[in-house]
Amino acid sequence: MTTNMAERSRTAETGSAIGSDDIIAGNVSKYIVLPAGYCGQPKKGHLIFDACFESGNLGRVDHVTEFEYDLFIRPDTCNPRFRVWFNFTVENVKESQRVIFNVVNFSKTKSLYRDGMAPMVKSTSRPKWQRIPSKNVYYYRCPDHRKNYVMSFAFCFDREDDTYQFAYCYPYTYTRLQHYLDNLQRRNMDYFCRELLGLSVQKRRLDLLTITSPGPAIEVEKVKPESIEPEPEVQKTFNEEANTSTYYPAPVPVMDKYILENGKVHLGSGIWVDEEKWHQLQVTQGDSKYTKNLAVMIWGTDVLKNRSVTGVATKKKKDAVPKPPLSPHKLSIVRECLYDRIAQETVDETEIAQRLSKVNKYICEKIMDINKSCKNEERREIAKYNLQ
Repeated sequence: MTTNMAERSRTAETGSAIGSDDIIAGNVSKYIVLPAGYCGQPKKGHLIFDACFESGNLGRVDHVTEFEYDLFIRPDTCNPRFRVWFNFTVENVKESQRVIFNVVNFSKTKSLYRDGMAPMVKSTSRPKWQRIPSKNVYYYRCPDHRKNYVMSFAFCFDREDDTYQFAYCYPYTYTRLQHYLDNLQRRNMDYFCRELLGLSVQKRRLDLLTITSPGPAIEVEKVKPESIEPEPEVQKTFNEEANTSTYYPAPVPVMDKYILENGKVHLGSGIWVDEEKWHQLQVTQGDSKYTKNLAVMIWGTDVLKNRSVTGVATKKKKDAVPKPPLSPHKLSIVRECLYDRIAQETVDETEIAQRLSKVNKYICEKIMDINKSCKNEERREIAKYNLQ
């Protein structure tokens, strides 16, 4: 560890002599950045960088000054000339510590950062992604780094115990994609088909998705090849967009995943909820309140009353009679909706799994609240009758 830090320190001193085209092997892993010549134990304010996680990318960190760091990102796997994506965490910060991060080896000459786009940031105490104010972001060509394009942004750490994560834009991991495809596959929709084409070199699934009408499939073999070729103008436009480095597909909001028709939102498998209530649900704070409100929207209080989430009798009462269980299929819809909500706040699959594991608990609490409310109403009616 000491030898590694010494080598890094020597590299930092000669950082300007090392170009962005030099090979950067691997992501930094819990790497402590120390000032040149510092030999003591790391202390608060000596930042620790980490990118050894899914979708992480940060290959090297150079200490410039007490407040400034040069960051080198690793190139794309299939094309070492392309260097755009970054995603890393920073910890061991001091309260009110101000820093400037310079991503010094961008490969793009044009970037949306010039038009107001800004990097994303979140922390352990604020797990929802937010954009850094665009006034703190600068994109320019730097003569100190072989005239490469540099993206610099200023940031102030406000909580010492937090771990901060920075990313080029909203991360979307392979694991999250597979989880989403698994949920779609479990719905058994007529118009959706998922097939395994093969496995990658790293043994990851390569999926083929077919989305079509649930009616009879068109016999493609009988269609003449020339009849399915795109029009020349359309093909030309597509080729121009595909070959433009600044072209990015627009991200699809979570709301667009659900079908809207006649003031109703379709959550899948014949489950419809009121559009206005659905929009109100999206601004609900907290997983517990969100899950409970969604359960009422899907089942209604009359169905939830005197029900059990799983149909298993409670262990607190020996003679307890099992209550009718809730529909497992509808429970899976609740979990999927909550997953979509959580995935907008974090990419940590462990955190997502922990939060999803509490769905049954939240619904059970809601059922108990409904039953308690019904009993109180009965007592009031009895008291009212006795007074008469």
